[in-house]
Amino acid sequence: MIAIGVLWWRADSSDTGGQARLPTHGDGPGRGSVLTYAPGAWVFRRRVISTVRRCRRHGSIRRQPQPPSVALVAKRGNANATAVRAVVRGGVQGVGFREAAVRRARRLGALGWVRNEEDGSVLVHAEGPEGTVEDLVAFLREGTPGARVTEVALERVKVEGHEQFAIRGVSAGAFVVQEHAATAHHFDLRLEVEGVMRSWAVPKGPSLDPAVKRLAVEVADHSIAHNAFEGEIGDGGVIVWDRGRYEQGGRVAWPQALERGHAVFVLHGEKLRGGFALQRTRPGEKPQWLLIKRRDEHARPGSDVVVERPQSVISGETLDELLRDD
Repeated sequence: MIAIGVLWWRADSSDTGGQARLPTHGDGPGRGSVLTYAPGAWVFRRRVISTVRRCRRHGSIRRQPQPPSVALVAKRGNANATAVRAVVRGGVQGVGFREAAVRRARRLGALGWVRNEEDGSVLVHAEGPEGTVEDLVAFLREGTPGARVTEVALERVKVEGHEQFAIRGVSAGAFVVQEHAATAHHFDLRLEVEGVMRSWAVPKGPSLDPAVKRLAVEVADHSIAHNAFEGEIGDGGVIVWDRGRYEQGGRVAWPQALERGHAVFVLHGEKLRGGFALQRTRPGEKPQWLLIKRRDEHARPGSDVVVERPQSVISGETLDELLRDD
């Protein structure tokens, strides 16, 4: 601690610390010396803070190194990583092959995913250090008890930056989109996550056009029991506009993907199908997100599915018809 006068000030909590050389003029025992300050350190308000600001402007301040985030560590690791796609053919479905691949990949430290294909094969994306990927490929060629591997076709692909190794193509739970006539007309997108329905209010409703980005405001979780509700609520009403199952996708495991603010998922509904993404754009008490359709075989550029298919998937009525009947 350096005492320079009698006025002291505790550094702002947002300051991460660093070093700065104090002025050679003026009073105080610390003049001309190097000040090392840490977050929350007590420093002389006028002279030290102005010195720190000058040093930052001139590039002479040295900030203390900060712990890298998990995402940054993964990104740095990609520099020495390799990636392959492996198509495993033979008797490899219905014998626990995917589960065994996940266990082995996690033991080795490989990242990526595995899924069953419609032609009976198993598709694997694996990335990581060269030796790790080679060890996983060797396991795929060997197979598991009960499996019969006849071929493993390999293709070098781009590293995608995954932070997990997971099974894709399996349901993560229910999804529902309810059209709600309330104070402000909107649609509610709900995804089942850890036993509750995570929910977003989408004022203009979802879209199958990848060029359209819909505002989605995160709201309170709902009960799964509410998914099939249709009828009057207060002065308005609700219909089930779409429903089905969904898969969790992306490079990061759920629910961490939602906590980080970028979640990719695949819908299997009666109206909405294919990949979608939720991207958080503004945090706060009611976080704002964008709901975006991904470019895939289910995308319909230029379409407006909300206008084209307004009926409930349960009753076949529109929301206006439901309210008139009641």
